[in-house]
Amino acid sequence: MNQTQARLNPIRRGSGEHRHSFAQLLFGLGGTVHCEMAAGAFEVSTDHIGIVPTDAEHFFAGRTDDSRLLVVDLFPDDAAVRQIQELEPRAGLLQMLQSPRSLPMPSELRVLIGCAAAQLAQGPDADRLVAHQWATMLAVQVYRLAAGHAEPTRDDKRARFEALVDARLDTPPSNAELQRHLGMSGSALHAWCRARYDASPQQAVLARRLQWARQRLLNTSAAIARIAHETGFADAPSFTKAFARVHGVTPGALRRGAGDPFDENAAPAISYTA
Repeated sequence: MNQTQARLNPIRRGSGEHRHSFAQLLFGLGGTVHCEMAAGAFEVSTDHIGIVPTDAEHFFAGRTDDSRLLVVDLFPDDAAVRQIQELEPRAGLLQMLQSPRSLPMPSELRVLIGCAAAQLAQGPDADRLVAHQWATMLAVQVYRLAAGHAEPTRDDKRARFEALVDARLDTPPSNAELQRHLGMSGSALHAWCRARYDASPQQAVLARRLQWARQRLLNTSAAIARIAHETGFADAPSFTKAFARVHGVTPGALRRGAGDPFDENAAPAISYTA
């Protein structure tokens, strides 16, 4: 019989497409993982939790080489899932698992994730009972967290815009691709980007790529040339010029401590001349 369980999973770049007969809860343990489905897309890091619905065809791709997930497989007919539904009939656990979404991970839950990962890291023969218990506990925690957040908007253009750019850092999408992805005309795309980012579409794409580059510069030891390639620049000099224009400091100077600490929640500074 299928049993709800928790397991560790390294996510490589371009991990491929999947379809499961069970829902999944995704907890970031390192790096960032992009998950895309027909009904939506989201990023999972140590600050967010992702929900992949049952039978949803989805694509995983690690944004960095250290991307890892703690994955909880939830089978709708599992006794643990039914018990949660029976104990809190208003919980709507099964309904929660019917649509993709991303939730912010509170600091107290990160502690639990760390404990679960430590126990599950004992190897492929780790106690199945322990894996099942962790899966049940984390499912309850995610339900309680989700209950306090409104359902995501199905037409969240900002999330869709950023998800596409994040998935294509090394080959940035053109305006035509952005228009098709967002279902907008050229003029509507320009107007929306001006209203949302105070920038043209390609300036907004560039700012997002450089936001990722800044995170990589501050949080990894990867060579500047490699980061330039990962974020779609032809070479290190062109990357350095664009980075300095947007962030006011060169990549090398940032690493030497000339820049402010990175705030991943802050909007990127955009300063361009006509």
